[in-house]
Amino acid sequence: MYEESLAGRLDLTERVRYDAGTRVAGSGVLQYLDAGLDPTVRDLAVLMMSVSDNTATDLLLERVGKGRVEAAMGRYGLRSIRIPFGIREMLMELVDMDHSKPGGYDELRAKLRASHGTGGRSVIPAQADRSSPRDMCRLLELLARKEILDPPSCDAILALMERIQSGTRLPGLLPKGTVVAHKTGSYRRVRNDVGVVYAPNGAYAVAIFARELVRDNVDDDRALAQLSLAVWEELAG
Repeated sequence: MYEESLAGRLDLTERVRYDAGTRVAGSGVLQYLDAGLDPTVRDLAVLMMSVSDNTATDLLLERVGKGRVEAAMGRYGLRSIRIPFGIREMLMELVDMDHSKPGGYDELRAKLRASHGTGGRSVIPAQADRSSPRDMCRLLELLARKEILDPPSCDAILALMERIQSGTRLPGLLPKGTVVAHKTGSYRRVRNDVGVVYAPNGAYAVAIFARELVRDNVDDDRALAQLSLAVWEELAG
């Protein structure tokens, strides 16, 4: 998004129309609001990051384009990062629905609640949206060191990541008041969190990916928090 803005192809204050046809089930709040809102591109980024809003993510991804995102990651040398699916497409794959057809919000929501479906291509690592801990840490390092985009854009992205509402994973067991710029990810039997931890003796990047989990509950988040604490004790203790 910020690369598109710097290139003059995207205005962060541009208004993007939200209506009932753009709703995406799952996490987020936009889907529950009345149609007719016109959030800015920057508003969508805030919702995407702070509350993992699926509708905002797809609206923003549609505006920027999957190809441009992957091309940017390729230029940064982060070739494991691939996004064949938008969020709606990925969730419909998860519950065996045809995402080539419009609509389907209510059916998708019901099937997600029932944990229905085989998962389709969305649970096959080589075919799904994907990355690697190494590449995510490298991306975080590039942002923290301001080696991509420009310094104001890097600062803006990290500031967004500091406002994440979920604090039970990377920051969960760290000392009170520790600043963590991070982003969580959740999917069927998958829990991730990546971020920059601002420790007293210097910042470090960390990415924790967990999949094939037996449970899908708060214990999974605590397990990630314990791993994060172990990294803290090694690097900042």
